[in-house]
Order: sequence, then C-alpha cells, then structure tokens
Amino acid sequence: MWRSSKRYAAVVGAATALVWATSAQAEVKLAESGGWVVSTDGRVNGFVSHVWGENRPQELSNLSWVGFNEAPDSGQTDAEGKLRKTRIRSGYVPSTLGLTLKKPLLSGLKLTGRVEIGFQIANIDPTFVADPTWMEPRAVYLDAAGGWGSVRVGRDLGLFSRGNLLMNYELGHAYGVGFPCSYERIFGGACGHVGFGTLWPDFKAQMVYTTPSFGDVFELSLGIFDPRTVPTYSWTRTPLPRFEGEAVAHHDFSEGWGFKAWANGAAQQVGIGVNRTDPMTGEVIDREDFEQTAWGVGGGALGRLGPVKAGVSGYMGRGMDGFQFLTFNPIFVGQGPQADVPPEKRRFRPTRGFLAEASVTIGTTWVMGGFGMAMFDRIATDYPLDSVDDPPLLRQQRGISAGLFHRIEHLVIGLDYFNAYYGFDPKLDEDTMQYASYSQTVHIVNGGATVEW
Repeated sequence: MWRSSKRYAAVVGAATALVWATSAQAEVKLAESGGWVVSTDGRVNGFVSHVWGENRPQELSNLSWVGFNEAPDSGQTDAEGKLRKTRIRSGYVPSTLGLTLKKPLLSGLKLTGRVEIGFQIANIDPTFVADPTWMEPRAVYLDAAGGWGSVRVGRDLGLFSRGNLLMNYELGHAYGVGFPCSYERIFGGACGHVGFGTLWPDFKAQMVYTTPSFGDVFELSLGIFDPRTVPTYSWTRTPLPRFEGEAVAHHDFSEGWGFKAWANGAAQQVGIGVNRTDPMTGEVIDREDFEQTAWGVGGGALGRLGPVKAGVSGYMGRGMDGFQFLTFNPIFVGQGPQADVPPEKRRFRPTRGFLAEASVTIGTTWVMGGFGMAMFDRIATDYPLDSVDDPPLLRQQRGISAGLFHRIEHLVIGLDYFNAYYGFDPKLDEDTMQYASYSQTVHIVNGGATVEW
C-alpha cells in the first residue's frame, strides 16, 4: 500500500523550503579571503500544531493516499470517530542553515556557491527508537553570472510552480504552518497551501540558464532537470530529462508599490516496457514500449499596494496530484481495476488548481487570508459511479487559511488557521440504491515563533 510517509517524503519531503537565499532579511558575513566572501543566513522556528476534525469516510479507511489520516486503522480516532492530534514541529519553512560563497573574477564573471540544509525539530515518528529527525541538503549549487545572464548547476528549487509557491510564501505562510502535510510522520516543513491551490516544485538536480534582466523588468529561465520515475504501475523509463521554464516580469513604482507576474511550465516523458508471452509456453515472444508525457503550465500575478498585498495563481496539466508534478499517489492516473486496465493502459489524470491570497500590514503586524482549490477530473478508465464495491474517487481539495503575525526585529510570532476540505465522488449505496455523498473536513490551528538572520 502506498503510505503517507512516502507521500509526504516525496511530495513535500523538503517542504516547504523555498529559495531562502532570496528571502532572508540579511546575510551575516563570516569571512573574506582571496577575493572570496563567505556569509550565512537562515532561520530557527518552532510551532505547536493542533489538528481536529472528521476521519476519512469509512469506505476509504484502508487507503492512506487519499483524505487526511495517515493511519490505515482507527488508531488515530476517538470513540466518536473524530481525529485529534497535536505535534510540536517546524513551520512551512523548516529551520534552515545556509552558507553562500561569492567571488568576482577579472573577466566580469561572478561566481556564487550555495549550500543550504533544512532541519525538522520534530521526531519523524514518535514511535521510532532513538528519536530520529529529518535533515536534508536542499540547495547545493554553483552559479556563474555575467552580462549574458547566468547558469546554475546543482540542486535547487524547480521552475514549474516556483512563482506560485513564492506567492504563498510572501502573502501567506512564510512565518506560519498552514496545512501541516502530515502529523503521524513528519519529514520536512509544512505545506502552507500546497495541495490546496498550489503545487510543490521540489528541489531537483538541474542545469538552468537565466537571461539578463531586460529593462530591469523581465527575465526568462530555462532548464533541464533530473527526471522523476513513476513506480506506481511501473512507469520507470525516462530516456530524456525533464524540461522546465519560467518567465517573470516585475516592477516597483516606489517603495512598497509594484507588481510581479509570472508564467511557468514543465514536461517530462515517462515510459514502460511490456513483455508479450506465448499463452501456450509462457515464453517471451515480443516486447512493446509505451510512452506518455506529463505536462503542466501555471502562472500568476501579485500586486503590492503599500500596506495591502494581493495575488492570484493557478495551474493545469496532466501527471500530478494536488501536491506535486509526478508523484507516488495513485490518484494521478486512471483508477480502474487492474484486470481491466493494466499498467501500460493507465493514463494521466487532468488536474488543475488556483489560489487567491491577500495580506494587510499595520506597522509591524500583518494579517493574511487565502482560498485555494485543487480539482481532479474523471477519466474513462476510472471506477464507474454506479459501482458498489469500489471506493469513491477524490475530486477536490479545498483550503481556507487565515493568519496573524507580528515582527519584533528578527523575531516573528505567528498564529494561523487552516480549513482543509476533501470532496469525493458520490457512490451508489447497496442497501438504499441511492447515491451517497462523501467528504471530509479537518481544522488546523498553529502557533509559534521564528527567528531569522
């Protein structure tokens, strides 16, 4: 069974560890020698996260890849079948330590090296012996820049959905938690609105070229990325890298007044080989290759109007669940029975989502609110709605968020709320022969503090 521990290790295993180098308040210089300048930046945080609400519908109790409850049994619910759980954990961005090395060369080339490590303060699983926790090198890259643009080689955040995620950082959960991703096993940071209107770009090995900024307004990034295989139903052939790109336009009219707009996309081919056997002898007589392309496009716009900030973003494509482009989650392909739909006939499910957020700042205090939704289309090979024995399929994940934050120099104290709603297909009830509706609603309240440098 595909477990939620794998789900969140894959979906937001490093989450949500944004491009912290561009978001830190200031770098602290550590040393300077031979033209090299070494500096550090980062943050340390901690939150109490309390979850309560409905359990998954009973018909989904054994499917840990849909809805919110990581336990395939009733161990996480009370006598009334309700969920209630508290963890002490890191936030949307986990505790982070970054080191940056910079050196200008005589040719005008500027070299930058970056190593960034993320830490989760919670134990991965409270039942594990020795209380292990999560730690991961998320960004490790070399960047060479000149008048012609820049080239980045190494491990860093992807381009598809990057602008969407950074909007959620700036307007929403930079100093909060939002949706916690998981509560039984915690690997990285939290999700914020990931899964509920925006996707997680993930940190991936990459080679990316970025143009110089045209008119200090527009720049374009194009890159090749280490491809992801899809072990669900054995789609594991990746002859080509993943291709991703993002175009960004931004302009500041004056301090605190400006706009940013972006568009991004990704495409990756995956394949599977199937042996054909002689029905009489069982010997392999032929092998046939099957291929399909996962793709996605997205974009958004953000306006800064003095104390008010507001933005919208969205995405659409095939080959993703609500959390990530290419995933372990079976919901991103057709869900018909194996006998009728063998692996080579599985097709990627069309998916789309949107997110709207806004914040208002008064002095050193600000409030935020957001609404986002991920939607999953039905496809021809899915279980029919009039099927009695098959589980209902997930059709949407809807999130409503609110938060209050206060800054005291390098310290930010935050309190936020997230309402997570899961909607499923109606299913035919065998006893009444009527269609029954299925849904799940979970509430999360998070409070804590972040210190950054």
